[in-house]
Amino acid sequence: GEHLLRTTLEACEWPRVLRQLSRFARTAMAKERLLMGREDVVRAGKTAGEANDLLAQTAVIGALYEEGDAMVRAEVEGLERDLEALGDVSVWLRMVGSLPPLPSPAGEGEEGKSRAQKPRTVGTKTKTEMAVLDVRETDACVTCVEDACACVRTSQQVLMERDSDAQVFSGVYTESREAMLEAAEALVRECRRAVKPGLLYLDSGATPRLSEIRDRTREVEMELRTRLEDACATLFEEEIVPEKQVVFRRDRYCIPVKRGMQGASGTLKGAITLGESKTGQTVYVEPKFCVPMNNELMRLRSEEAKEETRVLRALTSKIRRGAEDIMGVYDQVVEVDTCFARAKHAAWIGGIRPEFAISPAGEDGDRGDAFDPIALTGVVHPVLLEQALESSDGSEVSEGGRPSGVTPVDISVPKGCRVLTISGPNTGGKTASMKTIALCLHMAKCGLFLPTGGSCGAKLAFFDKVLADIGDNQSLEGSLSTFSSHVTRLRDICAIVEHSKSEGSSTLVLLDEVGSGTNPTEGAAIAVATLRHLSESATLTVATTHFSELKALALAGAEGEYEGWRNASVEFDLETLRPTYRLVLGELGASNALHIARAIGLDESILRDAEREVEGMAAASAMAQNSSFEDEGAPEGEGGGASAVFQSLSKQLSKAKELEERSEAQLAGLETEAAALGATTEANGLAFGEPWTAQMRSALEAEEADFVSACERCVAEAVESYESGRWDHNRAEAVIRSVEAAARRRQTEISVAAQATRTEASADRDEDSDGSSLWFPKRGDRVKMRRLGGTRATVVSVNKNSRTVTLKKGNVTFTSSAEDLER
Repeated sequence: GEHLLRTTLEACEWPRVLRQLSRFARTAMAKERLLMGREDVVRAGKTAGEANDLLAQTAVIGALYEEGDAMVRAEVEGLERDLEALGDVSVWLRMVGSLPPLPSPAGEGEEGKSRAQKPRTVGTKTKTEMAVLDVRETDACVTCVEDACACVRTSQQVLMERDSDAQVFSGVYTESREAMLEAAEALVRECRRAVKPGLLYLDSGATPRLSEIRDRTREVEMELRTRLEDACATLFEEEIVPEKQVVFRRDRYCIPVKRGMQGASGTLKGAITLGESKTGQTVYVEPKFCVPMNNELMRLRSEEAKEETRVLRALTSKIRRGAEDIMGVYDQVVEVDTCFARAKHAAWIGGIRPEFAISPAGEDGDRGDAFDPIALTGVVHPVLLEQALESSDGSEVSEGGRPSGVTPVDISVPKGCRVLTISGPNTGGKTASMKTIALCLHMAKCGLFLPTGGSCGAKLAFFDKVLADIGDNQSLEGSLSTFSSHVTRLRDICAIVEHSKSEGSSTLVLLDEVGSGTNPTEGAAIAVATLRHLSESATLTVATTHFSELKALALAGAEGEYEGWRNASVEFDLETLRPTYRLVLGELGASNALHIARAIGLDESILRDAEREVEGMAAASAMAQNSSFEDEGAPEGEGGGASAVFQSLSKQLSKAKELEERSEAQLAGLETEAAALGATTEANGLAFGEPWTAQMRSALEAEEADFVSACERCVAEAVESYESGRWDHNRAEAVIRSVEAAARRRQTEISVAAQATRTEASADRDEDSDGSSLWFPKRGDRVKMRRLGGTRATVVSVNKNSRTVTLKKGNVTFTSSAEDLER
């Protein structure tokens, strides 16, 4: 389950959001954990209340950056400097064995890995457990802990003063953390009695024994130096030594004497030679009376070293035992640093604080039908926004205040919805919409503001778990194909959903191209069965699909078994062949695969061949359905599917009748125009009017009758095909679309014919009155073409004998009758 939850966040690009946060973190530890994608660094609220508290933290800290008070701003800047200067204590804790060693470097091999995982042992203890920090290392470790405690205290003072109800930051400054902080501060005070900041030796006040040894050492050393200085003065007067000087050689005090003069004075009688200079001209001798005192000094220094080692070992042991408290303080520092990073991230993306509603599961187990579970207004995927922010210099800004190059979308799931199927073309934004839903939900649970529009651009229900099957998870190592990897995740998702339902927790399931990667018929069956199962156990399921079967089920969502199923589509502009990235509820989306392939630049001959194949497949499918009508009976137990088909066909029939009414209105308009034209021609003595009108009316009525009968025939065939178990929703829609297109073409042809007849009548009238046309175009003229609605073209050449004119429009050259032209 944890693996599935983690891979869901990875598929929705949560690590990319953590990398965005790392830009604004001040401490090295927070940056490292964010870049590694550690799950504990940005904790998600377990309830809607906890999530709202995290969002309130972000809002409070964001207000600090916007506050105009210079003192407040100075406190915040000082805290940020302290966080940035904080050292990483984990280095010293690993040295003493309180933390596991770092992983071995890449390429070191299995032998190196095994050495890193299995520290060397001496007796019953590991080498790291026997390690002792020296004075410098102890000072560095204690300094880190001291600075971390100071950062926590400073942040507590800055933030708790702004927390009006003292509840927003209660999760950061808890009683248990306060106990850890006090224990760490006590450890710092104890260590500072022995190790002073910046000193390379232990303080004498570390222990009474160390103080006693050092006092005795100073006494002996002072007495020894005094006696040696007196001896040097005597020898200098005797010119045995070149100068009054006491030196330290081989850890013993002695006197430098000229070579050959060692026995020239009674003071040096019995002296011990300790060495000589590099030139050999000076010999270092230790007078006999100094030997006992030098020996005493060496003994005292040995005892001092033993006592210092004992003290350092005790301090190291205390640090080792207090590692849990130390790391607790550092975790608190990282959380504070992350809180400030969230606020700066919100300002960077122009984020708006989302609003959490109650859990959809509700306390009494209801499905939360009283509110919309997801309402994201003007949202932009954070990763896409990051790319736009990095490429923009700040000057190119869209209407919503976003950098140019990103398209905000509205994503809404209506209340009462249990299953939302999103259809539409590839590259249209279906998967991006699902990722945006999951990512925004998790961001809000972690206290991050969302890149939405408006003053309150996000209202969300709280889901305890978000599970997704997005992308291709095939694995050569695990012997998983594309389909088997999808089925494996579906199996795990269903198991977790069932367990969550028994616990009373809510789940959001996101499925990308559910049932894909195998035979379309069997894949569609798996998709339908899976969504039907999840609709009964998951709180909300969002699935993208190209299967018509799923779209049909969602159409039947008003009642029965599929109540709560809704359709949505991503909009696609067929004129520009580009997606608009708008999610439209209640609409079915076509795949538009051929359009997209043409926009991408697939060879046109391949596309034409594909279009012929599509037509052939549709015809073959129709023949197969017709041949099976007599042999196959209606499937049992699919009342919900029949309801879906009935709903779809009813809509199609209603659409056909609406087109019929529009066509009748156009027919009435044509009759009016024909009557006016007939009256005009009759007034001019022309035999034109009623016969033509009757002909046009008859043609149009025949066309309308064919159109309506074709629609009714299509509906009847579709119903029959479903009852026989061979229902093809796409084919029924395609037939109706072709009939609609034919009707529109026929109406256009009738209108053009009427216009052409008017033009011929006008030309005949001119010829009858004048005997010839009053105007004939000449080369270079710009003329209008009546048949093409007044489109202008340029005259290239003329032929008065045949009364034809060669015209050029753009790169196209063609011939037209002169009577069809006007100035």
